[in-house]
Amino acid sequence: MTYCAGWKYKNSVCLLADAGAVNYVASATHIAGGAEGDDELPDDAAAGQVAASPLRLVALAGGVAAAYAGDVELAAQLVAFLREHQPRAASHRELLLLLTDELGPFEAGREVALLLAASSPEGEAELLHWTSAGGLDASAADFHQIGTPTAHHTALTPELRGALAAGDLTPERLLPILTAVVQAHGEHVVAKGLQVGDLIFGLRTEQGVIAWQDDTHVVIYEPEFAFSTHVSVRARDHAIAAHSAFNNEVSVFAPAALAPTPEDTRRIDAWRRAVHAARDPDRFRYWVFISAGEKVVTLVIRNELERESRMVRVAGINQGKFDLSLSPELTGLLLRPLHNREQGPVPLHLSVRED
Repeated sequence: MTYCAGWKYKNSVCLLADAGAVNYVASATHIAGGAEGDDELPDDAAAGQVAASPLRLVALAGGVAAAYAGDVELAAQLVAFLREHQPRAASHRELLLLLTDELGPFEAGREVALLLAASSPEGEAELLHWTSAGGLDASAADFHQIGTPTAHHTALTPELRGALAAGDLTPERLLPILTAVVQAHGEHVVAKGLQVGDLIFGLRTEQGVIAWQDDTHVVIYEPEFAFSTHVSVRARDHAIAAHSAFNNEVSVFAPAALAPTPEDTRRIDAWRRAVHAARDPDRFRYWVFISAGEKVVTLVIRNELERESRMVRVAGINQGKFDLSLSPELTGLLLRPLHNREQGPVPLHLSVRED
């Protein structure tokens, strides 16, 4: 799967993307950031290594970020061009037109799609869509999806986006809801313990500043909690680290377009080891609970990390495993049946609670 989405909302733009599979089999830790072809597995996959794609979200400058889908090597060249030529472009639209004029035409078999998100200190926001085949999208749409969206990406329907917009959420609150909803509609082979599916994460740009989604702990569970697993995600230095409970390993995802130097690789590897050594689920701003059987999504927002949570407590941690103690209120939300008396069964039940 390759999936990216952008939503211009109020005076901000939210970008989200998949970061490849967190875990296919119990395996060695890795850093994903190379320039392999899109969706191709590295050679070590056959030997039981983790297979993952690079991170498809790239911070370009103050308040400007991009998401890309398609040929990774070409995308790296395009993003590098955007970063280098941004200072001399009069606008972001002109920058994308320059991309077509100076680097095109592009090979038909190496398609790339870009989403460019930008905000200014004055409160302006912009979302632009560009493809190597068609150039700059002239429409002024506030929502775009790129990549190879599958049927489960219909979660972000116009009706759902309209309902969220009507709720007048802050952009900070909107982003984890978007990633949680898309994550819930992905493939989760929880019962077999094979994988937790593609990891969905995001960032937002507002008032000329890029802010990655706060540290997030995702719990995927079966009905009655017969089986559960988790992935915790942190964003630092425009890369993300995901700790999978299944194999107790940390994977760091960095954009291929960054072309990391050996020093960058050493820094990221040191950060990975630090993340692995400092596993503390109680220090995460967002807790996302996803039912593997039905689309029950519950987001718990921790407002005071120094205070003990009223809704969820970690009773024990051992080799990446943990025991959860849930409040009766939260338990009721997680096991709530998906049924609406007027409309019958519904495809999604979303609850958000402040803690």
